[in-house]
Amino acid sequence: MAASKTFKLIRTLIGWIIFLSLIGGPAAYFYLKEPIIDVTVITLKRGPIEQTISAFSSGTVEPKVSSMVAPESIGKVMAVHVKKGQRVEKGDVLVELDCTQQSLQVAQAEARIAQANIGIRLLKEQYGNDQGRIELLKRTRDLAAHEFGKDKKLLEKDDVGSESMVNLSEINYNQIDDTYKNLSNLVSLYPLRIQEAETALNGATLLLEQAKVAAEWTKVCAPFSGLIADTMVEVGEVVGGGLGAGLSGGLGGGAMMGGGMGAMGGAALAAGGGGGGLGGVSPLAVVHLVDDSDMYVKAPFDESTFGKLELGQPVRLTFDPYPDEEFPGRVSHIAATVTKNLDRSRTFEVEILIEKGKERLIPGMSADAVIIANSKDNVLYVPTEALIREEEGYVVEDGRAVRRKVTMGIGNWMTREVLDGLRENEVLITSVSVKGLRDGAKVNILSTLEQ
Repeated sequence: MAASKTFKLIRTLIGWIIFLSLIGGPAAYFYLKEPIIDVTVITLKRGPIEQTISAFSSGTVEPKVSSMVAPESIGKVMAVHVKKGQRVEKGDVLVELDCTQQSLQVAQAEARIAQANIGIRLLKEQYGNDQGRIELLKRTRDLAAHEFGKDKKLLEKDDVGSESMVNLSEINYNQIDDTYKNLSNLVSLYPLRIQEAETALNGATLLLEQAKVAAEWTKVCAPFSGLIADTMVEVGEVVGGGLGAGLSGGLGGGAMMGGGMGAMGGAALAAGGGGGGLGGVSPLAVVHLVDDSDMYVKAPFDESTFGKLELGQPVRLTFDPYPDEEFPGRVSHIAATVTKNLDRSRTFEVEILIEKGKERLIPGMSADAVIIANSKDNVLYVPTEALIREEEGYVVEDGRAVRRKVTMGIGNWMTREVLDGLRENEVLITSVSVKGLRDGAKVNILSTLEQ
């Protein structure tokens, strides 16, 4: 009987052992063989952070002043003195046009000035001589009047005089008096004649100045110092401006001191002003000149960022020739309109002042621009790559990943400010895209992960 009870007890114990083995074995196996996820982490800390806005695409270095320099007269190109990329100073001659006609006009105007000066000098000399003759005639007339009066008195007294002598004295006086009056009238006109001659001289001087201007217009000069971005003409080509042709015509047509100069000017007007003589030449630039002493970056930004930008915001600029350097800049202008692009995107232009290092740049360079819209110091921040949809992250607690809701502040594509959900010195998983990572997963911290 006792043996039978002992057997039953042993059988029951064996049954429980078998049952517990069937139930607890897999659980124990699962626990001991739970997968461990390799991750990389950082320890959260405080520091400065920036909210940045990157340009939609690369910007371009632009000169503040850029000029398509065109001639102010019409003519054939005789010389091109510059090449693309050459540095020039203000006033340097860039291109010269044929100035044969203008040089002839200058010579003619100078000849007419010389002629006018000679005429004025002769008039003034004659004026002085005739004034001397008037004084002499006045004395002679006074003497004749005296003799005439004397003869009349002698005749009246019947002393010595005779009627014939009186008549001769009267005729002599009248002749001298008429000569005096005529010369006086002529001399009185000298100031007017001299004034007219001086007016003509002034006109000739004006024509000379116009002719010199027309001659100067055949030289295309640099309006400011800078770099030659391009040249658009070759020797022998005919270029046109318009103002020079009009001046040439006016110069000739306005010449009042002779027919030759007027004829030449009229021919210039017919050939240049009408355009037919030069094949309908239109005003065209001959040189593209840029002022590289003051440049800026023009870059497009997505329309969604418009409300976040302000004048004066600092900018970080990078340029392909200097990939490891950042150039400081500042927002100087924000476009008032948005442009619809061919790819259906919408952008607006922002001009950025280059605050330092612009002497190392040239117009046309590409530039990457990042505007610093906001910044803070001593804030808790995390790498942007450690966030899930910018609202969750994993911290490591007791060897396991713990999912946290996170409230974010300002930031950029590299780092974001943490307002709530994480604490300083907590260990945050940065490799959130690793396979198998979930809330509660066992993790193994590595410095780097194998690719």
